[in-house]
Amino acid sequence: MADFFSRHYFRSLLDAFVDPVWVVNRAFRLVYMNPTAVKKFSLNVDHAVGKFCHQALFENSAHCPFCSLEQVFSSGEAEHINFTLLDTDGRNHVYALSSYPCLGIKGEVDYVLAVCVDKSEGADLFAEISRLQGLAAMGEYSAELSHEIRNPLNSIEIQMSLLQRMAARLPEPNAAVFLKVVDVVRAESRRLNSLAGDFLQIQKSRRLTLADCDPFVVVCNVAQLLREEALEAHVDIRLRLSDESVWLRADSDKLQQAFMNLMKNALEALVEGKVAEAFLEVAGRLEDNQVVLTFADNGPGIPFARQAKVFDLFYTTKTGGTGIGLHLCRDVIRAHDGEISFVSDEKGTVFKVVLPLRKSNV
Repeated sequence: MADFFSRHYFRSLLDAFVDPVWVVNRAFRLVYMNPTAVKKFSLNVDHAVGKFCHQALFENSAHCPFCSLEQVFSSGEAEHINFTLLDTDGRNHVYALSSYPCLGIKGEVDYVLAVCVDKSEGADLFAEISRLQGLAAMGEYSAELSHEIRNPLNSIEIQMSLLQRMAARLPEPNAAVFLKVVDVVRAESRRLNSLAGDFLQIQKSRRLTLADCDPFVVVCNVAQLLREEALEAHVDIRLRLSDESVWLRADSDKLQQAFMNLMKNALEALVEGKVAEAFLEVAGRLEDNQVVLTFADNGPGIPFARQAKVFDLFYTTKTGGTGIGLHLCRDVIRAHDGEISFVSDEKGTVFKVVLPLRKSNV
């Protein structure tokens, strides 16, 4: 037993520590550093040993502000502190420094053994968890706020309709001026109402109700819903879908919402761009056990400088747009373990949606 506690075995134990370890005497001078500490502080051990610890390790001319050596020497009890330090990687690291008394034959503290553990990864994880919890709470509050906002907006819409009827009885040109103000208020009210509705959809975008569904049928349904709007805008919707029966474990309502956003975006871009012989072609095929859908238009394209931001929340290039549609679309696709991407130039834009395939058991 006594042999185990010999100086040789004790040193071999400290040398094996994966965290930096050093020992100082009562004069606060280094008497030992393990290999990890030597590497951590980029020191020559022969030059460092014998120097003040605050000079050798932390390049301080006086005692470190977080130093607890004096308390350990005087009290004979271990001390534990946390401190931050700008490290060689340019980041502020969080360290846990534990100082343990080493008693001599007379029962006095002759040396203090310090163990320094980098807690940055845990601190970063805790900070990220706190940030996500804050965002989740903000999201819930925002959803409630969006819901509450819609009630007064509906009241405003009703009142504007009433004012519009009253304005019709006013003499010209007073009626025209009055109606112009009413139209502006109604337009902004409707935009806010649409924004609140879209925000509520974001809150629900990853809450899926899964069932067997055919994504090609969903595309056909959306195309049918948009057929009249496309005819009025002189846009030709073309469907190039595989004849195979395809089944996904998916939320068909959420997929319809995503596909609707993609197709409406294309229609609006074609209308704003005043494109001659405008078309939107939706193609679908099976590829490597996945469903691949493409939504291609011959519109003016998305300017290169703006392409990196198209999925950002509230970013829009459209007049009166909310900047929520594509963000919501990406959320829905990712909630289905799929991916969405796009390419765009002056000849048009192609959005590509890839969804993992699940064959039907029927």
